[in-house]
Amino acid sequence: MNLKYKILAVLAAGIALTACGGSGTPASTPASSAVPASSHVAEEGVTEPINLRTWTLDDLDDTQTTTFVSASITSGVQNGKLTAKVFGYDIYKKEEIEKLAVGDKIAFHEEGAAWNQVVNDAVTSIEKNDEYHLVSINGGMEQPGGLDLKLEDDDTYRTMTFDDYPLYYEMGEKTMPLAEDVVLKDSSADPQAEAVETTGADAVAAAINADPDNWTTYNTTLVVQGGKVLEVRRIWVP
Repeated sequence: MNLKYKILAVLAAGIALTACGGSGTPASTPASSAVPASSHVAEEGVTEPINLRTWTLDDLDDTQTTTFVSASITSGVQNGKLTAKVFGYDIYKKEEIEKLAVGDKIAFHEEGAAWNQVVNDAVTSIEKNDEYHLVSINGGMEQPGGLDLKLEDDDTYRTMTFDDYPLYYEMGEKTMPLAEDVVLKDSSADPQAEAVETTGADAVAAAINADPDNWTTYNTTLVVQGGKVLEVRRIWVP
């Protein structure tokens, strides 16, 4: 059976919650309402993310799925296991964003929200930048109820912040064992560095613990299958 591949996003809680004033609770606006995703029923005229309510942390335990997860490793490796804060971000079908009109509604997670805190916002304005394939809704993310979207190579739109990262929401925390033959591929020394490979759970754990503060969502990717970490990848970032 061919393995399915998913790309998800992970962010340290401190980074995401700081952007929301530390509360993690979406700010309320007159034109929006926060609805638990588990009880949310799609309304006519509401554009929803294609990944809304379709992924949970339990999917990392799927033996038939290999998942690439941007990760912030916050406490190193303890007893062969590492713990990461897992975050997702909203993705939309291209055709649904392109037909979006003033008066419609769009559902999304605000930054730092929990996975089951979904906001439905009335669309009051839409600005498009065709050259850079960007869409700004309700004045963009700097405005209450605003959202910025970027077209990806796979013809989906994703949320976007000022620094081009997605607008992350919290999935929760996950502790995962390192596979016995886990591989670390570390090219973080400089922009042109070739990846230095380290193999084996003990050796990879030692490398992570030797530099505990520099495994962030911006430079670190975990490759997970069946609840185990198969690879740890770290790249250079400015």
